[in-house]
Amino acid sequence: MGSKTSLLAGELGEIILRESESAERFVDLFAGSGAVAHFVAQRTSLPVLTVDLQEYARILAASVIERTRSLASDPALAKWLERIAEPDASGNKPALSKAEVLRQRVASEASAEGFITRHYGGHYFSLAQAREFDQLYASLPNEEGVRTTALAVLLQAASICAAAPGHTAQPFQPTDSLLPYISQSWSRSVRATSRNVLETIAPLHANQVGEAVTGDAETVAASLTCTDLVFCDPPYSAVQYSRFYHVLEGIARGGWPAVEGKGRAPAQSSRKASAFSMKSKAKSAMRDLLKVLREKDARAIVTFPDADASNGLSGSDIISIADEDWYVDTRYVDSVHSTLGGSNAETGRGGRRTLKEAVILLSPKRSLIPVMPTRPIEVGNASEPQLMVAVGT
Repeated sequence: MGSKTSLLAGELGEIILRESESAERFVDLFAGSGAVAHFVAQRTSLPVLTVDLQEYARILAASVIERTRSLASDPALAKWLERIAEPDASGNKPALSKAEVLRQRVASEASAEGFITRHYGGHYFSLAQAREFDQLYASLPNEEGVRTTALAVLLQAASICAAAPGHTAQPFQPTDSLLPYISQSWSRSVRATSRNVLETIAPLHANQVGEAVTGDAETVAASLTCTDLVFCDPPYSAVQYSRFYHVLEGIARGGWPAVEGKGRAPAQSSRKASAFSMKSKAKSAMRDLLKVLREKDARAIVTFPDADASNGLSGSDIISIADEDWYVDTRYVDSVHSTLGGSNAETGRGGRRTLKEAVILLSPKRSLIPVMPTRPIEVGNASEPQLMVAVGT
């Protein structure tokens, strides 16, 4: 996934704020981490609508855009974190061994505790971490807005603590070279990590109440209007994102029916799939989405790597598709993208690469709409009906 947080502090953020001035609502059709939605909700007076196929993405976006008050001093959230103990700071612990990792895996799967322990203990999390995440999940506050924020905290803390290479397609395996990375991840305090995340998220809130939904971008686009400003940051990988974030999605959903394999993943039929992550369908999916947005006369901002992505799309392709029906204004900014596969040799975490990102601004071109006149229009000595007039959109 591309990192939008750093870009929002620069030219991309400036473009979005400028374009938002003439809109009545901001719509993010591929919400992901929710960074863009959070940015707009806090810095403009527009309501924000976010869309994503994944439930975890809905929760991350909703944790900020669906409330208009700070939760920094909320007693329910403070009490929620007290459910788990402070980390044990006593002395040095013995080096983690392969045998201990395997022991924790067996103990976790045999556990009668929550789904996080059974599905992910001994793999992405230590047995102790998994139990603490289960305690947090079981004691989520009841108040709707507070509960959503707490669940977003849990998801982000789980992502930080996971013993995996920048995503959760598969956990680190207990080989001699990877045991240090497992040990490092398993030594992270669930309580301290959750507290740090909470202190970041809780004060944030929207200026206008927004809405976060799960769904397909094209389907939701069909309900938009000409007063919407639409942001599109579609997938660029030929591998489904649901493969890389199934642990977060499982926690967001309250568990999968079953998980299996080294990745502790659910059956493929349980995971959402996007046409944008299919090389045979990505271009037609982009074309269809832009067609719907053009029919709605909505303005759009599309971001995409200025290079051939593994799903067969590029920023140049999108510009070419849009050129016939839109006024196209393209800017290029430096960006860092995840390789979504393999790991960085130095850190053991997910690989990153720096490249140019195309920021494509789309405004609908003038259109010709048939109009039947109420009376003939005289041209010279003849009377001819006017067949159509040009109108601005």
